[in-house]
Amino acid sequence: MTGIQRDMDSWSSRKRFKKAVLLLTAVLAAAGVGLLSAAMATNHWLQARVYRDISSVVNGSDFQGSMHVGVFSGCKMFNYAFGLREKCFSVTEEDVGRNISYQYSHPMVAATIAFNAGAMLMGLVAACFSAYNVYTNPIETFAGAVGLYIWNGISAVFTLVCLVLYAVLYLMYLNGDDLLTQQEINIEFHVRTSGFGYSYWLLLGALAAFLINEGLVYLSGKHIRSVFQTRSGSMKEQPSEDVLMY
Repeated sequence: MTGIQRDMDSWSSRKRFKKAVLLLTAVLAAAGVGLLSAAMATNHWLQARVYRDISSVVNGSDFQGSMHVGVFSGCKMFNYAFGLREKCFSVTEEDVGRNISYQYSHPMVAATIAFNAGAMLMGLVAACFSAYNVYTNPIETFAGAVGLYIWNGISAVFTLVCLVLYAVLYLMYLNGDDLLTQQEINIEFHVRTSGFGYSYWLLLGALAAFLINEGLVYLSGKHIRSVFQTRSGSMKEQPSEDVLMY
């Protein structure tokens, strides 16, 4: 009886551990979706320190300023001559980039938004099925172990594509003075420093959450190979309906 009781306690402990890991997987997937949503909603994908060179008028002087841009909107705080003035704008306006039409319709901007939205959708599916697996042991492929790997994996891939796309967009069209409009460059505005803002790095946090989930699903004991082996074994054990009983 002691051995049986020990086995039951061990089984119960493993079951609790599995539920805890799957619950953590659901929480991380939901956190990943939250980070992706926050990235889309905020306008600090790029940020820059800007100055206006007026050394030709006043020796050794310049006016400081800043700007930050998201996928839907942005803001500029420029000093044209009489103090800082803030201007916030939609990306449908011509306020970003001298060599690019930074709008929703631009292929790279549109693709960034689309992959971000796709990652959010897949992450939401992953969170729902992870929570579903806490209380059940589904036999459906895409609701069970295989599904958890797939949904988290797709979310991670989409998020990575989104990161790469926007990085390429920045390096090709929005780096340095290219972030400003030609009109601003004509009146001696220049970018002192520029780079990615916190909105962009939120995507990296989401990517980490989905990748960690891949490891957590494996840690929970839901292995793809064992799933198919179990199904194969159960199919072999089933008697054929065509066998005649005498």
